[in-house]
Amino acid sequence: MTGRHYTGLGLLLLSVLIWLPGSDVIELVVREREVLLGRYSQGHFGSLLLLTVLLVMQGVLLLVPMKSRGDRIFASIMVPLSTGVAMFLVLMVTGWMSQPRYIEKAAVDATGQRKLQGLVRHRPANEYYEFTWTDAPELPRSYPGRPGGYGTIPIVLTSDRYGYRNPGELLEEYPLLVVGDSFAAGSHVSDEQMWSRLLADRLGQPIYNLGVSGSSPRVYLNNYVVLGQRFKPKTVLFMLYEGNDFRYEPPPRMDKTTGKRQRSLGQQIEFLGKASPVTQGLRRLSDEVLQPWGADRAIPGYEEQMGWMPVKLTADGREQFYGFPPKRLKYLNVDKALFARSPDWTSVRDVLLEMKALTDEAGARLVVVYAPSTPHVALPLVEKDVPAQQLRQFLAYEVDDLPEAGVLKEQLFSRLDNQESVVAGFCREQGLDFVSMTQPLREAMQRGEQVYYSYDQHWTPLGNQVAASVLEAYLSRQSE
Repeated sequence: MTGRHYTGLGLLLLSVLIWLPGSDVIELVVREREVLLGRYSQGHFGSLLLLTVLLVMQGVLLLVPMKSRGDRIFASIMVPLSTGVAMFLVLMVTGWMSQPRYIEKAAVDATGQRKLQGLVRHRPANEYYEFTWTDAPELPRSYPGRPGGYGTIPIVLTSDRYGYRNPGELLEEYPLLVVGDSFAAGSHVSDEQMWSRLLADRLGQPIYNLGVSGSSPRVYLNNYVVLGQRFKPKTVLFMLYEGNDFRYEPPPRMDKTTGKRQRSLGQQIEFLGKASPVTQGLRRLSDEVLQPWGADRAIPGYEEQMGWMPVKLTADGREQFYGFPPKRLKYLNVDKALFARSPDWTSVRDVLLEMKALTDEAGARLVVVYAPSTPHVALPLVEKDVPAQQLRQFLAYEVDDLPEAGVLKEQLFSRLDNQESVVAGFCREQGLDFVSMTQPLREAMQRGEQVYYSYDQHWTPLGNQVAASVLEAYLSRQSE
């Protein structure tokens, strides 16, 4: 054997050895990230797979006979290059041909009275789906033991001719209108379980729901201007979800000709790659084959390092479990004064001021409805059961330079209400109606009602009932 053959065999051996080191499985579990083959993150696995293919290709090319050294060099360059180019083209073409799950287009006020920024967003029109959904860990490699969640519920999802979740025949006018994201739109509950439907039944008044998942406060405003105003509502319920709505992003640039979002070349490549059926097929392979493999293996050190997650709450003899990633605590662990000055809040504040001007002009009432995140509601009920050191290790996966464990725990629990306090104070200053769901949801938890899903951030049917009851009482009092 020549040196070339030994090098080729060495590359083949190296393609096996690189798989020995695994990823930090505890981090992947608590951050709710995919774990492949029971030990690798998606990025780690993808890098290893690509490197393995390259090493095997080069190793084989060194072992097979060729006419000249030049032919070998040419093959070692062109084989991986042509393979990569072919895969890239397949992803781009198939991604371009895919139908988007949500429709986005430039926000344009048909009356020409207002210049809007960014986009409007909705589902495809006239959808109808029937399916079941189970509250269980989305990922096979999850919390040890996988405590039970809310259970399985049948779901009917309908969209109207405008692409919003309003079953039945549409009216010319609606006395109440809702804007917001997935919490407004009733994610993970059936049409008849949505809080807006329950509220309409209780008040005996129709409600038009403009909520759509994945939206931002700026999109809420745009949806209202472009479509909502035509229904001439007397009351507009503007639902803010503290988990996502306080994450500032500038409005996307829209192409005036096509009405579509403008993306840089890199963003367009990423978008088409994710939309491609090839990518979706690989994701399905990951979900059904690679993630279940080794998912039930023990996670050494988990109980000692992270045993408090998912949060366990026992009330009225019933156990509830609530899981959430470290970023949810990062969002809550914010200084009140800093938050009040941050773009995360000031961008929302500016949208609310615009909404107030619009509703004032239309003679309508604007009601800000505050939807808190799971940890905001649940943590005060289990404060004494949360180990300070484990809490610190949990948050350290998302935040650097944390104080020592005892100080951090005290700091975090003292800051849970900071974002809500800033919003409530603003509403008082502006004379806006403000309705908080935090305490009613917490009281329901204390009664043994599971108002959030264990493995999803949204409200259960019980949570939707609480929201409907709170708003029914509030609106009824205001009309007296």
